[in-house]
Amino acid sequence: MKIAIIGAGMTGAYLYRLLQDRNHTVSIFDKRPGTRCGLTPCAWGTSRGFRELVTDSGLDPSHYILQRFDYILLEGLRLKADLMTFDKQRLIQDLLQGASVDYSPPNLGGFDRVIDATGVARALLPPLEEDLILPCIQYRLETEVPLDNRIKLGRIGYAWCFPLSDREVHLGCGSLLSDPGPVLKGLNWMNEGGRQKILCACEGSIRLTAPHYSQPFVAAGAAGEVWGVGEAIGCVAPLAGDGIVPGMRSVQLLLKWWNDPSGYTRAVLKEFDWMKPERAVIDKLRKNRALGLNDARVLKKNSRRMGMRVGLKEAAALLKRLR
Repeated sequence: MKIAIIGAGMTGAYLYRLLQDRNHTVSIFDKRPGTRCGLTPCAWGTSRGFRELVTDSGLDPSHYILQRFDYILLEGLRLKADLMTFDKQRLIQDLLQGASVDYSPPNLGGFDRVIDATGVARALLPPLEEDLILPCIQYRLETEVPLDNRIKLGRIGYAWCFPLSDREVHLGCGSLLSDPGPVLKGLNWMNEGGRQKILCACEGSIRLTAPHYSQPFVAAGAAGEVWGVGEAIGCVAPLAGDGIVPGMRSVQLLLKWWNDPSGYTRAVLKEFDWMKPERAVIDKLRKNRALGLNDARVLKKNSRRMGMRVGLKEAAALLKRLR
């Protein structure tokens, strides 16, 4: 089978790797990167399931994990967690080992299967009526002293500080209501840690739409049928913005339901059914509607994916801070 993958980011690279054992002829296309690291957004953080998914590709996850955390400071609360930072750039390079990424405009005629792995661009699938895109800004800093991993909520978004090593951190902020740059600056985090050096900085965006609002996942295109995967079909947690593990998991679902578009759609909706109530919470916040106990239960339940233990009262208080 002759396959074209459009998008050589995390999801496209993972799919390319898993297809190598299936006797297909795979071509992968992408745009020239506009950032120093070649990633937009660079997304250094991830959560439970990452190790197992990387292992499934035949790679050793310990080669890519930079820091592991058993806690996170969330709005000043020290909560147990199962989080990590990883070298996304190196992992993508290893997943693409042996590939020749084509940066020219793709001619998709003659392929048996075209896969849209273009992330937030959703370049080949139909546009979405209820699309929800979070603008973000991010920095990689070298610091004089270590900084804690932390998250600050607000303006229907959040800011993060994720250590990459004892002297290097990734700072960022995304907001649906405000320019994330001034929001991050107002936290004064970039003045912590003693002397700091900006190693790189970029702007990006994240799709918080959720799969239920990102259909169709398979559609007719100019060159035939197009199948979507990862962020292109909304596989990003609307509240946490975590798309690494969901994107890789969507690749596995695509391979399982390779010749069954309806089965693939049902499988994605079932796998990520927990994202639908998260999107509902975001919509309530956007419309300035009152939040209730059921909304707090959504955060309480879904935070377990990251190994976090959040009580109902804590969850309700945290959601209020998102406004």
